[in-house]
Amino acid sequence: MELRQLEILLSVAESGSLTAAAKLCNLSQPAISQQIQALEEEIGEALLIRRARGVDLTAAGKTVLEHAVRLLAERDKLRNAFADRRELRHGRVAFGIIPTIAPYLLPQWLGPFRERHPGISIAISESRTQELITQLVEGRIEFAILSDVPEHERQKWSLKVKELFREPLLLAAPVKHPLILRKAAPTAADLNPAELIHLKGGHCLSDRTLRLCKIREPDPGLQCDQLGTALSMVASGLGVTVVPKLATRNRVMDGVVVRPFAGKGMFRVIALMKRRDAKDTPAAAELLKELAG
Repeated sequence: MELRQLEILLSVAESGSLTAAAKLCNLSQPAISQQIQALEEEIGEALLIRRARGVDLTAAGKTVLEHAVRLLAERDKLRNAFADRRELRHGRVAFGIIPTIAPYLLPQWLGPFRERHPGISIAISESRTQELITQLVEGRIEFAILSDVPEHERQKWSLKVKELFREPLLLAAPVKHPLILRKAAPTAADLNPAELIHLKGGHCLSDRTLRLCKIREPDPGLQCDQLGTALSMVASGLGVTVVPKLATRNRVMDGVVVRPFAGKGMFRVIALMKRRDAKDTPAAAELLKELAG
């Protein structure tokens, strides 16, 4: 049974004539008759009573017509729903983002998109890299914004990672710290492991910072779970930390001074991660276009 056959039956019922239905469906009358006959053979009963001046539906024909009207209406609803998705009138985007990016990137990225597309629902999962990989593989999110995806994870799960931009990493230290007072810009080698405030394991920012600074055993008493906490610890004079540039766009808290490092190596790569076999929904494609722009 084909939807086209049901459309033809509906046209015959509405017009009361095979000839009129042929004109409505842009088919010949024999073609209309063939489609009705094929439908009757599948149903196993006659659907039409042919009269001198047209046709009427049999009881079986009326039953089929009731279902045809509902099925065709559902088809139209489905078409309209996906038309709305293409035109971004409705839809949903589910994506993930790591905590050291989310508070700083989301306002400037999502704001303009939400103004233009208020009908799009957005679901955000803020998690560390490993959890975002799991969510992506399981299909719970469409893409993730993160940093430093291990190569073995890319290959294991067939992940596609595209660099979006490189974000400088900066030194955040108390106002009177020696690395702030001296004229020369600090280097990664200047950081003392005994005073480095760092995020707990699992944060890619912490992993990259320790790797760039060649620090293997930072003080476990100077670890925390959020950048805001790390900066508060700096303001309290407990040590220094390394922060991404996005986190310093707004005024850094009192008692903390931020300086760039010397050289070009102190940065992290902000990347887009997707499954290789995934195709973006229209809403996701537009949101990513906003990010790239």
